[in-house]
Amino acid sequence: MNPSSIACPGCDSLYRIDPEANTGAAECPRCGAVLWREGGHSLGMTLALVLASLSLFLAAQLFPLLTLRLHGTAQETSVLACIDLLVRTGWPWLAAVLIVTVELAPSAYLCGLVFVLVQLKQGRGSRGTARVFRIIQEVQGWAMVDVFLLGVLVSYVKLAKLAVVVPGGAMYALAGSALLLAWAVDSMDCQSMWKAMGEKPGAALRAPFQTARKASLIACEACGALAPLEHGNAPCARCAAGLHSRKPDSIRRTWALLATAALLYLPANLLPVMRTTVLGATHSDTILSGIVYFLKTGSWPLALLIFFASVVVPLAKVGLLSYLLLSVEARSRRQPRLRTRLYRLTEFIGRWSMVDLFVVTLMVAMVQRETLASVEPGPGALPFAMVVAATMLASYSFDPRLIWDAMESGPAPSRSLAAAAEAGPGTGSLELHHG
Repeated sequence: MNPSSIACPGCDSLYRIDPEANTGAAECPRCGAVLWREGGHSLGMTLALVLASLSLFLAAQLFPLLTLRLHGTAQETSVLACIDLLVRTGWPWLAAVLIVTVELAPSAYLCGLVFVLVQLKQGRGSRGTARVFRIIQEVQGWAMVDVFLLGVLVSYVKLAKLAVVVPGGAMYALAGSALLLAWAVDSMDCQSMWKAMGEKPGAALRAPFQTARKASLIACEACGALAPLEHGNAPCARCAAGLHSRKPDSIRRTWALLATAALLYLPANLLPVMRTTVLGATHSDTILSGIVYFLKTGSWPLALLIFFASVVVPLAKVGLLSYLLLSVEARSRRQPRLRTRLYRLTEFIGRWSMVDLFVVTLMVAMVQRETLASVEPGPGALPFAMVVAATMLASYSFDPRLIWDAMESGPAPSRSLAAAAEAGPGTGSLELHHG
């Protein structure tokens, strides 16, 4: 088998990797991005894990999530019941958040992954299969069952101060589904899966350039396939994604989304996100007052969780991405590897800010007892949801390869990189190492 060429998604460096040479993982020595990771299980084992995860996810729709017992009565709620109640009580946008992140995105990802794995196991990998794989990878970031479960835990602690709360079967089923899916995703060998869906388009490397763009090549952002630079804006021959040497208008779109998040950050944190009415008395809670409540009741781990997820993370994402944008516009050559790691950090932490919004949805659904008690979203809930969405979209819009573009006209690469570049015509050579 001939070694295949691959462009690093973090810095655009070209390498040749022979997946049959060793087992383990390969990292880009330039920016630290993972280029190759061999799966820990066979295709059949991965399919079994995904099917088990899908089965538990579907079963979770049939059982209650939590049961609230107060004054001799019991009130059960499920995920679907939460959505129905939010729509009926005049909060369709909050129901839409739940539908997208806890129902549609997870089910689409699981079903799509089952389809891809079945096709590959039967040797029917095709361009259509590659398209499905590309789409579900884009959907994966918006599937937030794990974050939702953290919101369930926070809601459980808050409700337990008022009444007896019993976890339902759906909570355990969703937890099992999330764990099995994480296991399956960790065991997937995505590079081999992409290869089974079609060889990378032929593109001769004509000179010993260091990056794909300098070699007049474009690396598909979805599947990593290499194509000639003149194919820019055309669909990828393997997965049909649009081919771009760099994300179009990356800097401008990221700035616009960050400005939106920054403008909404203060109202999201200063306005009440939840209003609770007990025996006719109404009490409003902001994110910060909710943190204080957990501290006063001795639940300091949850207080720290909400503080970091809802206050620190959105602010950190705006600050870090602003720093990265300014450094790119200034064509800074300082610590590009560190800046790339900071970008990967912003990508990872962004979705966890949804915890507080899930707490609001569950409290609204669980505490609806007419004259006794009720909970409704406050005016700060919508700005907060928009802050989380804007910061997530900003992370997706930023192109980390822009960090390294300033280095192309800088000093010669280090000895290790220079040696890698000389190992083959147009690519570095990269050995797989045990990870």
